[in-house]
Amino acid sequence: MGSIREDLNRYLFFEFAIEGDESQVSDVWPFQLREAGQTLELMVFELDHEEPYWALAGSSLNFFPKAGMTFEDILLQRSGSAWIDARDPVDLSVSRPDDSTVPPMLERYRLLQTMAESANIGADFEILEGLFLRKENLPLGLFRSKGEVTARLIGISAEPIIVPFPDASPWRRLAWGVGRWLAQQGAVTAT
Repeated sequence: MGSIREDLNRYLFFEFAIEGDESQVSDVWPFQLREAGQTLELMVFELDHEEPYWALAGSSLNFFPKAGMTFEDILLQRSGSAWIDARDPVDLSVSRPDDSTVPPMLERYRLLQTMAESANIGADFEILEGLFLRKENLPLGLFRSKGEVTARLIGISAEPIIVPFPDASPWRRLAWGVGRWLAQQGAVTAT
């Protein structure tokens, strides 16, 4: 096992299917990883490969497009993701007919539609991401009105939370929105 940079480069070498010999992987090849910040549990690097990316080294290695996010936004995303994961989320596309604690898929979909309509986000909207937090008995949705780039997170606060980053995946945007809400509540986000 090499340095963190070398380990990340080896991981990225395979993930991006870089041409070359694995024995060439080092701290500086195939990517020049620029440290963006760190916490007690995480080191975050920037790299470029057709577009800007984040590379994360913590309990596991990960990477994803920057999509306009800053280091602080990555921390919010991770905080939100951990909060969601701790509540046993069930995706809108998942059916659990043998689990009486999870409403049927169609009922969850209708509940999310009703939430969006009640929040007055417009008549013409789409559900970007929908979850049911089983441990909280709580639906959570990320919505976008047609023609808009910002989204709205509905389900955890009295007012919708505005979520930018249209180039990020819906899941990352949802997690960022939850992380933002946690930060507004005074929760620690440095994970």
